[in-house]
Amino acid sequence: MTGSARLAALCIAVIAPFLASAIGGDALARAPAPAAQNNLPPLQITHRTGLRVVVQVNSAETMPNGVGKQVMGAKNLYDQYLAQGMTPGKDFEIVLVFRADGAQFLLTDAAYDLKVKAPHPAGNPSRAILDSLHEGGVSLYECGVAMKMKGYEASDILPYGRVVASGIAAIVDLEKSGYLSITP
Repeated sequence: MTGSARLAALCIAVIAPFLASAIGGDALARAPAPAAQNNLPPLQITHRTGLRVVVQVNSAETMPNGVGKQVMGAKNLYDQYLAQGMTPGKDFEIVLVFRADGAQFLLTDAAYDLKVKAPHPAGNPSRAILDSLHEGGVSLYECGVAMKMKGYEASDILPYGRVVASGIAAIVDLEKSGYLSITP
């Protein structure tokens, strides 16, 4: 090792501990690791009253059993609110707006089998969930624009589904009325 290399090594050996302590390097080395977040209990819903949500169902994506993924997302939200002891119509309101490719999920069983490219063998696979949501006070709206584009008639829609002139306009109107808009 040359003289200048020895001098550089000596300087590093002398100065490095000083710099580490000056900038907290030793303190950082001794700091405990942060607690694992995935071991903590799940965070709970904080706001449990006055919730108004409009769920946009605009995709034809389905679960393996044929149920619309966004329909399942709305059901999960509804079930989570119930599990927290919240009361539909009192603590929360949910509206589903079916538009674009998601309009198919508000069809009757017969219309679903006739008009959907890959029909489920037992009619509309989302119907049982929608029946349950409707019975629980959830409002279900079908986009009139999507109906025209897809050739759906009012008689093709489940009887508790309400046709709106435009699904997008209905979502905007609901947002202006205080509903939070989500698209699961």
